[in-house]
Amino acid sequence: MLPTNNVLVEWRAGAVERAHGGGQDQIAQDVRWLVFELRRSRLALTKVLALADDLGDTQSAQQLRFIANEALGLYPVTQAPGGTGSRD
Repeated sequence: MLPTNNVLVEWRAGAVERAHGGGQDQIAQDVRWLVFELRRSRLALTKVLALADDLGDTQSAQQLRFIANEALGLYPVTQAPGGTGSRD
């Protein structure tokens, strides 16, 4: 079984950080900042997803889950009857 999308993103971010973020030049500083922001944003979206799960099945909570999952890719999305995506 392949690792989850979350794990793949973290592996790739770490690889980019190791390859290009080790120095003290501006590019290395920018790479470290970008990777930090990526991780921080993904953590915030994961918290939004968890909060939306706590809110139940209201339309707003479903939209929050779908939007956060669209960015994170934690759950597979299938095409529901009627043309809107839903998580499995």
